[in-house]
Amino acid sequence: MTPALKTMLAVTFAAGLSACGPLNDNDQGAGALKLAAQSLSIPGRAAAPEEPPMVVSRAMIDQLPGDVLVVEAYDGTSRAVMVPAAINLNRVTWISEDSVSIVTENGIVIATRGFPRDLMAASVIESRRALAAGGGTAERTHETLSDMDQISTEVLQCSINFIGTETISIVERPLSTQRYEENCENENISFSNTYWLNESGEIVRSRQAISPELGYLVLDRP
Repeated sequence: MTPALKTMLAVTFAAGLSACGPLNDNDQGAGALKLAAQSLSIPGRAAAPEEPPMVVSRAMIDQLPGDVLVVEAYDGTSRAVMVPAAINLNRVTWISEDSVSIVTENGIVIATRGFPRDLMAASVIESRRALAAGGGTAERTHETLSDMDQISTEVLQCSINFIGTETISIVERPLSTQRYEENCENENISFSNTYWLNESGEIVRSRQAISPELGYLVLDRP
């Protein structure tokens, strides 16, 4: 790996790992976030990084061999370029230079490692089927670590709806997409995910809820 390429991949979530990008008041973990906001000593609630996030250009992407995932965290204040570390059928483990990782299944996040209170595992097969069908209902399961380092499991009922066609720009390249929204809830939490699919039905951009401390990740496939 050349020094320039190594430097490019090394600009990852750095200062952002201690920041917090919570979901909004009606989203996942809202009650816990309101309690946490009352105490400035709660870990993971540091200020967002002051330096601007890295700018990812088409020239940079074209230098990288194979597939690339561009990830934004903490309300866009932190940005990373990830590459595949392992591929198992429709499941891909993406990793950054400093070993922060995201696992996707058909483009939907099913696990993270290296963030505050990671998503340990998720079952999302019904959500992907609903997307492929043009909308519908789904049940998904999220497993996250609790404050006591115990696995907390949430079973959520979701509805997936087609919003319309939209032309977006992914790393300086326009792309015609179909936009879907997934609204999930149970008695404890609720959140909304957004997916942009290309003409082949692949998720090329998404905004997905991960955990109360992390909030949402935006994933781009340039």
